[in-house]
Amino acid sequence: MDVHPPHNPIQSVKEFMVHLLAITIGLLIALGLESSVEWLHHRHVAEDARENIRAEYRANRQDIARQMKALPAEQKHLEEILGWMTDVQSGHPQKPLAEFMWTSVLLRDAAWNAASSTGAVAFMKYDEVRQYSQLYDLQRLYGSVLERNLNERHQMNVILERMKSPGKLSDAEFEQAKRLILSQELTIQEFRELDGAIFGN
Repeated sequence: MDVHPPHNPIQSVKEFMVHLLAITIGLLIALGLESSVEWLHHRHVAEDARENIRAEYRANRQDIARQMKALPAEQKHLEEILGWMTDVQSGHPQKPLAEFMWTSVLLRDAAWNAASSTGAVAFMKYDEVRQYSQLYDLQRLYGSVLERNLNERHQMNVILERMKSPGKLSDAEFEQAKRLILSQELTIQEFRELDGAIFGN
């Protein structure tokens, strides 16, 4: 903002005070307008971030609900694999395992990361930011459990593929596969607990 000198020379203290008062009022109005514009901008940034986080939360909730719906079938399939492996280990005849489609999800966190890195969270209320932070921490925990589950499933599938080839697995390999199956069954319970913690189910 530019401050211009008076058009005519100041003749008295009264004129000086009037001119000074006019400058002061002008500066205060300009600063007030600038602060209002900045406040509106911050509010808009926070609202955009909030809406993106909510949309991301809804999408993650739908994906987790899809996985929760698939868990009973996955648990049943794990029990079938365990029974089949026990039959193979003891030399009993068995039918081939049926094909099975596992369900896995990848939870999103781009909206939260963007809000954090751009500073949008600084324009939100503390309690709101704390709740979002806790939610995304739980989602990261869910993701780490899922990653462990995928790794164990991969190891189990390697053993199942080896069982299709000639030659028998060692008892240690059978026991390793059974431990992997048990771990995956326990993971299903962990998924349910995390689902309850994240979504309050």
